[in-house]
Amino acid sequence: MTTIRKHLIIMACSATKLEKPAQAFDLYRGVMYSTYRANVLHEARPDVMILSARHGFVRADTVIAPYEQRMTTERADAMLNDLPRYLCDGWPAQVSNVLLVGGKQYRRVMRAAVSHLSSRGCLVSDACVEETNGGIGYQRSQLGAYLRAISKPDDNVVGFHPNGTPLYRQLGAYVVGDTVQVVYRARPDLPARPACIEELFDGPGGDTASIAMLDVKPGAPAQTWISLSDLKPLHA
Repeated sequence: MTTIRKHLIIMACSATKLEKPAQAFDLYRGVMYSTYRANVLHEARPDVMILSARHGFVRADTVIAPYEQRMTTERADAMLNDLPRYLCDGWPAQVSNVLLVGGKQYRRVMRAAVSHLSSRGCLVSDACVEETNGGIGYQRSQLGAYLRAISKPDDNVVGFHPNGTPLYRQLGAYVVGDTVQVVYRARPDLPARPACIEELFDGPGGDTASIAMLDVKPGAPAQTWISLSDLKPLHA
């Protein structure tokens, strides 16, 4: 029987907002919120909590007015020094997978909150906590991939990269553990090389595999990432 995992995304507030009071998720109009709206499916909608630089943690449906305040190092320190004051009621229970989405200072506060929630039993004992990282483009890609992954059958998602990117058991015709041929489209003059698929995931350029080369030469890298379009089944 497939285990249904309960997902929670904790998102940073955004500088771009509506000009009138609204539920928190609707108030924020930044690019991460646009990415969420573009990728989430109703039938696989995760719980969402928001870290506001002014209000602390709020539920996505909490009505708040527009404001101007940024999450500076000093503001994050103030929240960490009095964390219970900034934790709201109504956190989801029995969460098994958490994704932290936001800049460095936001994620500092989010990590502390998750640790506090874990001690209160809001998270299951083996909960997986991941976070986005890198520039805003990469973070948007990671959030989108995460949302698309949880809309797929749980038994095809076998884990997550440290940045929250889902790892799949199968993508298209390829399955983790398959032995394949590496045939670079850009270098048709190179001979095919054997490799084993170790991971499958949505990379910045599309479907991607982490492979271990099976004919490693001295001094050459044994592992690499490669587009699935540069792979062929061993006996193709």
